[in-house]
Amino acid sequence: MKTLKEFTCILFVLVQSIAFSQTKSLEIISNKYNTPLKEQNKGVAILIKKKNNLETVSLGNHNLTKNSVFNIGSATKTFTAILILQELEKGNLKLTDSIGQYLTPIANVNASLTIEDLLTHESGLDEVIGKNIQDIFYAKNDSLYNTNLLSQVEKNNPEMIGKFDYCNTNYFLLGRIIEKVTDQSYFDLLRERIFVPLGMKNTYSYVHKNIPNLATPFHDEKDVTAYLDYRYFANIAYAAGSIASTLSDMELFYKSFFETEVLLKKETVKMMITSGNDSYGLGLQKFSKNNVGHGGNNIGYAFRNQYNLVTKDLILMFANYRTIPLKNAIKKDLLAYMNNEPIESFKSLDINVFKKYTGTYLLKEANLKLKIVFEDSKMYLVCEEQGLKSKLTQKNDISLSDTTVGATLTIIEGSSTSLTFQQNGFTTTINKIISEI
Repeated sequence: MKTLKEFTCILFVLVQSIAFSQTKSLEIISNKYNTPLKEQNKGVAILIKKKNNLETVSLGNHNLTKNSVFNIGSATKTFTAILILQELEKGNLKLTDSIGQYLTPIANVNASLTIEDLLTHESGLDEVIGKNIQDIFYAKNDSLYNTNLLSQVEKNNPEMIGKFDYCNTNYFLLGRIIEKVTDQSYFDLLRERIFVPLGMKNTYSYVHKNIPNLATPFHDEKDVTAYLDYRYFANIAYAAGSIASTLSDMELFYKSFFETEVLLKKETVKMMITSGNDSYGLGLQKFSKNNVGHGGNNIGYAFRNQYNLVTKDLILMFANYRTIPLKNAIKKDLLAYMNNEPIESFKSLDINVFKKYTGTYLLKEANLKLKIVFEDSKMYLVCEEQGLKSKLTQKNDISLSDTTVGATLTIIEGSSTSLTFQQNGFTTTINKIISEI
């Protein structure tokens, strides 16, 4: 359900009448991104809390708003972790308990793994949900939705036990464990323990076609509403990615989760943040020292959020595509806006300087082919293996920036066949293997 690291946030509504009166202050974001998003026929909805003021903006097409319902994808994992930790607070389980205490033997699943191993993605287990997920989504064979996914788990990697390796299988198993402990369905528990107490009136345990105000899902530029099937979300995504919600309801959730004790005691929430490893706690991603959350991707939907533990500021955004268009650029500008820093306009692309660098390059460290293509006076970074086509903007006189995955491509003096590639602190040289000119 995910391939790249991402970010997440939260907000709350004190007085509904003032919640969205600040939209004009986000006008600079709207002015910058409306045109390129409309050109791509894509849309993004954003909800932020900045110094207790709530603001929202709808970018591009599809009229996505704070009340549009979408699948939150892997952000569901935070809900699953909360259910587990509620049982911890009741004394009904311990994080050091082996999963074999709760589940009958499963082939290729080490029964001695602990609940905490699953929560922190340190189990070394094989990924089952992400396998053939597109084929399952588009399937016409009803039996696929009833397949026992856990029977498809392949041999685990014992060397990864105790090391972070994101895997949806972990949370699928946690869903089964919480059902065994409580003798209730996972979906009933979500409603009874989280949605109803928090007043999340437009949140659902899983996606189905009849949800009011459901954002139209797109995949590969096509409306895929006809392929929606609740069994895909309930049986396949399950406790790793089933929930449907709105930005307004997710604001209520994060506010309650981090700032009250309605769901968990404060010391338990602190444990969720401090446990685990540098990247992941207990159902929470760690973006930086003070910023946590959990993003989510699924076919038709993408969600990002980030909550600042010190300022209590929050950013939420979603798109009705599997990835958020212009994600990294929008993220960068939203963080700048939150910090009262200037937001730069897109630079005009100097085609005369950069067009000669079109072609296919090899990113040898990942064994990926990256294409730089020129179409309709614009340049794009394309990675067919990952389904990526991202517009490139000019960063400075010698560099291009990708707006989706955060890559920077820099000219190497004296060479027209090599570029410096940078992403998330990683730097290498990519060499052209096929020219497009």
